[in-house]
Amino acid sequence: MDPSSKPTLPTRCNECRQLMESPVACASCGALGQLPTDTFDCFELFGLERAYDVNHKALHRKYLALSRVIHPDIAGTDAPEQRHQALDLCAELNRAYETLRDPVARAEYMLALAGGPKSSEMKAVPQSLLGEVLVLRESIEEARETGDAAMLQSLKAEISAKRQEILGRIAELARTLDCWDAPRRRELREQLNIIKYYGSLLDQIPVNVPMPTRDA
Repeated sequence: MDPSSKPTLPTRCNECRQLMESPVACASCGALGQLPTDTFDCFELFGLERAYDVNHKALHRKYLALSRVIHPDIAGTDAPEQRHQALDLCAELNRAYETLRDPVARAEYMLALAGGPKSSEMKAVPQSLLGEVLVLRESIEEARETGDAAMLQSLKAEISAKRQEILGRIAELARTLDCWDAPRRRELREQLNIIKYYGSLLDQIPVNVPMPTRDA
């Protein structure tokens, strides 16, 4: 499956025959869609083309609009079956929204659409990364034990910068991903593996440690 291709959306609502922007519900009459046997395509659910770059404001507006239509207290009041359907659609909507709004999760999803390897299938990272992560982890532990806020602040800035650099490479790869380019898919898998290490390191730094100012 080519992740850059445009999903095929339902054209008209079965109830009112108006054009539908999303398969989960009709914005015109409020009729609920049917969950497929697997799951909705995240991009199709919001009526978006499959592309790494997402307009976050537009995505959020679509999310809020669909949430109002399929909310169980609005769409599921007629019968228990309809309420259950609305609950399932809400869960699917939330899952898709969280996937598309996060740049790493979105790249993971794009890679899956392109038939790329899962993290369980390819765990490779550069050997040098493992040594680097070990040193950074030990530095974080030492700074936490001694209460060295300045060191934690410096480490947070350093790791955040490294993570941002990898995120830039992930975006570059995901923007030009296709199902025929196996080397690019493997490289994207490796970059996604790498960024998890930096995310794990940042999780070890207390959230109340501020980023250093430009004058620091």
